[in-house]
Amino acid sequence: MGETDATGAGDLRPLTDAEAAAIAAHPLPDGVPDAIVNLYQLADALDVSGNTITAWRREGMPVEAEGTNGRSYQFRLSLCFAWRQARDGAEQAARAHAEDATQQLRLALIGDQAGAAQRAGLSPKEQRELMALEVEWLNAARRRREVIDADDVAEGVEAVLGAIRDALDALPDRAARELALSPVQADALQRMADDVLRQAGRDLAKIAGIDDAGTSAA
Repeated sequence: MGETDATGAGDLRPLTDAEAAAIAAHPLPDGVPDAIVNLYQLADALDVSGNTITAWRREGMPVEAEGTNGRSYQFRLSLCFAWRQARDGAEQAARAHAEDATQQLRLALIGDQAGAAQRAGLSPKEQRELMALEVEWLNAARRRREVIDADDVAEGVEAVLGAIRDALDALPDRAARELALSPVQADALQRMADDVLRQAGRDLAKIAGIDDAGTSAA
């Protein structure tokens, strides 16, 4: 595999072709230099918790040097930023594809819901025209905010919960730094935060009518 020098990277090792392509697709913001950082510096740079970095590392975030006894993990800022940007883009694309497929299926089935009996005697052309009117009415109602898609509600709740989850994930690290907690105290705080998240998940599942096995109770 060929290698490409990292521009302005000082003593950093040369990038492979694949790494250079990833950075070219998702470069660091203007004025931000590339650097080798440890886990906590990377977490601070990406505005996430150390636990999130650990989870991302397990998902495949590139590591410059593995951690060993007495030595922390090392990460290359440009590679980790590019990896995170690509990961977020893939998640957004998958979510958009799922929402598009759901919307198309909803529109395709709209004629099979309420009023099906009245449509039985209509010609195919009349049914298509009626369906088009129903779709237009539904879209107008959405624009007036008289109808809110369940997907939009779910996405909003997911965003709020994601912010809460990230805050709770970061809480033990932040408390350890600002309150000088011992490792034992930080671990205890992490367990309490995890308990809060698990209970919130159970409460939301109950509201949604989903049992502990992940199936609808309906």
